[in-house]
Amino acid sequence: MIQELQALLKVSAQKLYFTNNQVDFMLKNIGNTDPYIRDNLVYMLFATGFMNKAFTFDQQEYIINYFFANDLLFKDILEPQNDFVFTRSFSALLGGILLEFDEDSGILSDNQRNRLFKWSIQYLQLESDYRGFVTNKGWAHAIAHGSDFLGNSLSHTKFHLSNVSELFITLKKVINRLENPFMDEEETRLASAFKLGVQAENISVEDFIKGIQYIDKELWTQYDATKLITCYRLHTWTHILHHWLIFFSNDSEIKSIIELKLNNYYQKMGYNF
Repeated sequence: MIQELQALLKVSAQKLYFTNNQVDFMLKNIGNTDPYIRDNLVYMLFATGFMNKAFTFDQQEYIINYFFANDLLFKDILEPQNDFVFTRSFSALLGGILLEFDEDSGILSDNQRNRLFKWSIQYLQLESDYRGFVTNKGWAHAIAHGSDFLGNSLSHTKFHLSNVSELFITLKKVINRLENPFMDEEETRLASAFKLGVQAENISVEDFIKGIQYIDKELWTQYDATKLITCYRLHTWTHILHHWLIFFSNDSEIKSIIELKLNNYYQKMGYNF
């Protein structure tokens, strides 16, 4: 089967075709601890297959139903750190692929689509495995992949959330679980997800600014210079703010509130400027 999948990587988009056995193998190996199988074959072929509309309609339905029925996104998420993080993390990427494909094709039912929207938020609320690169097993990168999934939700034309503050509560939870600084650009991916939401007008500028004020206040309230984890969390927040400063450089209203928060950080940390 590995050789069959390797061969598919060389097939032109127009001729790409999957057997049902190949699709089944890919689903069952979405979290394989072999990084070549998981990243270079399974994930790459899911992305390529949907992008090029190479799956049959029945195969598309099978993939979607399998995704929901097997609880891939939350597999052992409340258990101690284990290898199921690869299943969860790469299922988050698949969830994003499904939403992106749905944007053009409408393949998902309203119920399925709304569940994915909800799950993209819940996943980041619950995921506690913050490992990036794992020796001999490759990228886990759960927070980064979960952020990508959230970005696919927030940019979707049919996304709706009655209480936008839940997004910022989620971001605060992600930051507040940190015991060490992020090492692998997770802040960039988190910041990008929210940027996509504002860009798609699924997060209003007013709500975005309220969210910034909410998280900033919460993190400063718990800050204690003698406790390293509170320093790490505040530092991570400033990284996210810096990314937003670039992403929203042409939006004077958002830019001004971010500059205010960053200036406050520098002043409290004793920087002279």
